[in-house]
Amino acid sequence: MKKIYAGDMTRLEFAERIKEAKCVIVTAGSCEQHGYHMALDTDNVLGHHMAMEAAKRCDAIVMPNINYGQVWSARKFPGSISLSNDTLKAVLKEIILSLESFGAKNILLLAGHNGNGQAMKDVARELVNTHDLHNVWYYTQTFSKELKGVLESPIPCNCVHAGEMETSMMLCVRPDLVDLSKAEKDFPELPAAAKYRPISWDEYITVGSYGDPSLATEEKGKLFLDAIIDEVVHLINDIM
Repeated sequence: MKKIYAGDMTRLEFAERIKEAKCVIVTAGSCEQHGYHMALDTDNVLGHHMAMEAAKRCDAIVMPNINYGQVWSARKFPGSISLSNDTLKAVLKEIILSLESFGAKNILLLAGHNGNGQAMKDVARELVNTHDLHNVWYYTQTFSKELKGVLESPIPCNCVHAGEMETSMMLCVRPDLVDLSKAEKDFPELPAAAKYRPISWDEYITVGSYGDPSLATEEKGKLFLDAIIDEVVHLINDIM
């Protein structure tokens, strides 16, 4: 059986796999607060899980995760370590160029933390302009209207951070990093000014999570994860 995770490969195994694999997946998560009930590593755990599960169904390999990301909105909560978009873009660009030099056919930037999405899109555009690279793709998590119907609580501010959805996914992947006894509801209203200027989360939320994470279940988490992983598999197998 071919290895999937690049971190487990020797240099010779990697040299062979990267040239034959259809895609190399680079995940970028975050070190970020996730309310009172979940670990700072949540986005890294989920992003790596999604990449590995997708790679099992594709001709793809998964690189070690980037464990820090752009978390400007949550930067004032303890544990949130935020990179600027420029810093994240520089890291992504140098990783991509290294992978290109080893013969990568396609490179997928997968956001374990959706706040990294803009940097991923920007670096892909810039590499088209500067290096004529058209094989860099990006993906941020989405969920359909049908899956929204699975949630029992509203999605305040259109944000699922550390709420019922994300907590459910962690219960499916790493339940040991979830303590539902500490979960608290928070249904903030987005300030009107947020449409016109940057506003930190600490200006209008206290818990650090959105919605009601106490309603999370492993079963819901599997539905959400399956939908995301299916979309990544479709991108690699059918679009690339």
